[in-house]
Amino acid sequence: MYVFNSSQDNDLYHLVASLGCAYPRYETLAKAIDAAPHRAGVLSLADDYPRPNDAVSQALLDRAAQKELRLYIEYPASLPGLELGEPQPTEWERVVVASDFFAPQVDPLTILAQHGCWFLPLGDSPTRIEASSAPQGWQIGQGDMGDGGGEIAKTGPIPGKGNTHFAGLAPDAKVSLALARVAGYNTAVFGLPEQAHPILFEIPDRQILVATSKLSQFISGRYGPQQAWKAIWEQLLHWLAPDAEPTDLVWTPTVRVQSGPDAPPDSDAETKALRRSVKWFREHIVYGMYGKKGAIEGFESAINHEGRQMQRIWPRGDCTAETAMVFALDWALTRNPDSRQLATQMFDYVLSSPDFFQDDPDSPAYGLNNWYERGPVFYGDDNARVILSTLITGHLFEDGRWDERVLRCLLANLRTTGALGFRRNRIDLHHFFEDERGWRFFYQEEIATGAPHHQAYLWAAYLLAYRITGYDGFITKTKDAIRTMMDTYPNWQWTNDFTEEPARMLLPLAFLVRLEDTPEHRGWLGRIADDLLAQMQPCGAIPEQVGKLEDGRYPPPQSNETYGVTEAPLIQENGDPACDLLYTTAYAFLGLHEAALATGDNRIREAADRLADFLCRIQVRSEAHPYLDGAWMRGFDYERWEYWGSSADNGWGAWCVESGWSNSWIAATLAMRDAGISLFDAAASTERMKTQFPRLLEEMIPDEK
Repeated sequence: MYVFNSSQDNDLYHLVASLGCAYPRYETLAKAIDAAPHRAGVLSLADDYPRPNDAVSQALLDRAAQKELRLYIEYPASLPGLELGEPQPTEWERVVVASDFFAPQVDPLTILAQHGCWFLPLGDSPTRIEASSAPQGWQIGQGDMGDGGGEIAKTGPIPGKGNTHFAGLAPDAKVSLALARVAGYNTAVFGLPEQAHPILFEIPDRQILVATSKLSQFISGRYGPQQAWKAIWEQLLHWLAPDAEPTDLVWTPTVRVQSGPDAPPDSDAETKALRRSVKWFREHIVYGMYGKKGAIEGFESAINHEGRQMQRIWPRGDCTAETAMVFALDWALTRNPDSRQLATQMFDYVLSSPDFFQDDPDSPAYGLNNWYERGPVFYGDDNARVILSTLITGHLFEDGRWDERVLRCLLANLRTTGALGFRRNRIDLHHFFEDERGWRFFYQEEIATGAPHHQAYLWAAYLLAYRITGYDGFITKTKDAIRTMMDTYPNWQWTNDFTEEPARMLLPLAFLVRLEDTPEHRGWLGRIADDLLAQMQPCGAIPEQVGKLEDGRYPPPQSNETYGVTEAPLIQENGDPACDLLYTTAYAFLGLHEAALATGDNRIREAADRLADFLCRIQVRSEAHPYLDGAWMRGFDYERWEYWGSSADNGWGAWCVESGWSNSWIAATLAMRDAGISLFDAAASTERMKTQFPRLLEEMIPDEK
C-alpha cells in the first residue's frame, strides 16, 4: 500500500495512476501519515522543486514510527538530526549509484543523469564512511534496505579507490545514491572521489529514506538512462511496500526518437525525416535582425530541471551557410519559394562585410570568412563548409551573385595553406601581423598537421575549385597532402575521437576519384571506407573509437577532476556503444553518399542506405519540447537506443543540438539522395566562374598563374 503526499501532476504519482493504480494522495505529509494504514509506504514528494519541500518535524517521524510506516522523504527544507543547507545547483556533478541497493538491475558505480539537479548539501562536519560500492573482494550483506536490498559489509576501503566522505551523516548511514564529479560512460571508472554529496540515504534505525534532491521528476526532467531510472523507482517502491505487487513502470519519454531498431521499415522514412528537419530549421533555427537572416548555433547540451535546453544564439558563419544550404536543397525538391528566399537572404548575410567577409584588399586576411559575426578568426574547415554550401546553392539556383566572393574565399584559404598542402587549424587576424608575417608566411611554411578534422573539407573544396577553374594550384598541393595523410594512416592525430578522422577523409577521397579515377586513388578511398564499414553495427550506427591517447587532442578525461575541463569524446573507452552525430556520423553519411557515387561500389551504397535508415529512426520527436522535434542531438547509445554519452565536453556535450555540422549535413544528404544528386555537382556550372578567376588569381596571389 502506498500513500502519496504530492500533487496529482507529480511524475511518479501521475505515472502510477496512469497504470491503473489508484493510491490515496494528500496535500500534506501529516495528513498522509494520519491516513496511512499500518506498515504502509508513504512518499512525500517535492512539488515546488527547486524550492525545498516542507519541513518535517520530529512529531511526524514519531507518528510514522508508531504505525511502522516506511517513509520516502524528498528534498525536505529540514529534517530532525540533519543539517540541511540552501539549495545548490550542479555543473559537472553526476549521480552515481553508491551501494548495491539497486543491484542487479543497476550496479554500484553506475552513472545516472539527473538533469538540472538542485540538491541540499548536508552539514560541514565530515564523517568518514566506506564508499558504498562493492567491487571484487568486498562482501555484500543483507541489511535494512529491504527485501533483496543489501548493504556494504564494512570490511575495508574499495581497492584503489580510497574512502568517500559524506558530510553530516552518521558513520552507519547507508548512502545509495551520491552526487559527484566523476569520469566515465556507464560507470565511474575512477570510483567516487573523496568528497561527494549524498543524494539518497537511509536514516539508521529508522525506516526512512531521504533524498536531498527531487528524484521523482524523472520524466519531465528527462533523467537518464531510462531503464536505470525505471529500475531505481521500482526498487524504491518495493522497499516502501515489500508485500505489494511489483510495479512495472512504463512511460513514453518527453523527448524520444522516431522509431525503435526493430520497427518495420518505412519506405517514406527519408522523405518524412527531411520534411521534419526542414520544418525544425525554419521554426527554431532561423532568426532575423535588422533585415539580416541568420541561424543560431543550436541548443546547448545542459538540460535544466524542467527538461529544457537553452538556445546557443551565437551567429556562426558555418552554421548559417550550412542552414541556408538545407533551404536551397528544399527548394530544389519542393520549389517552395520561401525556402529559396531564405537561403538567398542567409547567404547574402554570411558573405557580407563587415559581418563575415573580409573585404579589405590591403588586408592579409582579404577574402577569408569570419568564424562568427565580426569575429576575425579563421578555421579552414569552417571556411570550407561555407564554400561547399555556397557552391552547391549557386549551382542549384543557377545564380552567380556569390561567385566572386566564394572564389576569393577559396584563394584566401589557398594562400594561407602551406607548401605541403596543410593549413594551420586556426589563424587569427593578429597572427598576420606578428613579425609582419602577412599571408606569404603561411603560404610558404612547411607544416604537416595530420588531423583530417581540420584539413579534409578544405581539400574537398580545393578539388571542387580545380574542377571549376582548372587551376593546378588547387590540386597539386592537395594531392601531395592527401598522399602524406594516407601514407601515415592509421597513425593520425585525432581531435574529438579517432573515428571522425577517416569519416571526414571520405569526401576529398571521393572527389579525387571523380577527378582522377586511378587504382591508387580508389585504393585510398576503399581502405578508409572498408575500415568504417567494418565498425558499422547491424542497425547502421558507426561507433566512436579513440586512438592512442598521446595522439589525441581531446582524449577522454583521465581523472575525475578533468571531467568537463575541455572538449572530449562521448566515450570513456573503446567499446562504449556511442555514435557521435556532431563530429562523425553526419560526415560519414555525406562521405558514404559521395563515395558510392564516385565508385559505384554496392557495399558502400548499402552502407549509406543503412546509415540513412538509422538516422531516420533516431530523429528526435517531442511534443513537450517542440524546439527539439525533428532534430538530431550529438550522442546516441545504439544499445540503449536513446541519446546518451559521457558528457565531458565543456562546450558540446552529449545532448547538444548543432544546426551546422550535424543537422545540416544529415538533412542535406537526405535531400541529395532524394534528388539523385551529388555535392560534386556543385562544380558542374563552371563557365561563369572561369571567366572571373584569372583576374581574382592575379589580385589574390600575384605571379601565380
